Amino acid sequence: MTDNKHDIQRYIELRLQIAALEAEIEILKPKLVAHVHQMGERLQFGGFVFHSRVSRSWQYRDAVADLQAHLRDTKRKEIERGVATIKKETHYVPMTPVRGHRPNTAKPTG
Repeated sequence: MTDNKHDIQRYIELRLQIAALEAEIEILKPKLVAHVHQMGERLQFGGFVFHSRVSRSWQYRDAVADLQAHLRDTKRKEIERGVATIKKETHYVPMTPVRGHRPNTAKPTG
């Protein structure tokens, strides 16, 4: 069980580090976008090339939203009736903090 506790604790530590890094990246993204845009849509630095790109989201007519809802309902019904078949199955373990509990980030003992 000691190895399991160590593995779980290490997983928690890494997930917290990833979350902190992702938060820092989100802060830097707008600055990087602005800088690359100022440099002419392309920047080469530190062995990497950065390109300015645009991601768009679209608003569709109500008819399209209705079609999407119909497709979603049809898929759900096929799953319920057993018509749909599993194409891929992925096992995962989500990690969420317990409400009202401060996460333990201390190293395991033993």
